[in-house]
Amino acid sequence: MGFVGLHRPSFEAPFIPCMEIGWLLAREGWGQGYATGAARATLAYGFTSLDLDEIVSFTVPVNRRSRAVMERLGMSHDPAEDFDHPVLPVGDPLRRHVLYRLTREKWRSANAHLQQT
Repeated sequence: MGFVGLHRPSFEAPFIPCMEIGWLLAREGWGQGYATGAARATLAYGFTSLDLDEIVSFTVPVNRRSRAVMERLGMSHDPAEDFDHPVLPVGDPLRRHVLYRLTREKWRSANAHLQQT
């Protein structure tokens, strides 16, 4: 079906070092909530078990499905932080990337109902 997980990017960019959340699902799994559900669980793990302060995600601007997942997760996008991915060559149509961020505090606020016992 695919994967959802956390990763430490190793290329050079202004926002690195960081922890990235990413996903890749087979087309059959698109539009069924799998990426969002698994990403929510992954964020909870990152913010609680790993005690991360922030988690980022990035993709190409035209990847509307992934951007929609990022937005459903409560991640914020600042166009001033968009970047050219240094692993891709100049002129590659996929070189430009959008960056989304989510802080632990914002995640806690949005998920306060999950933390009540």
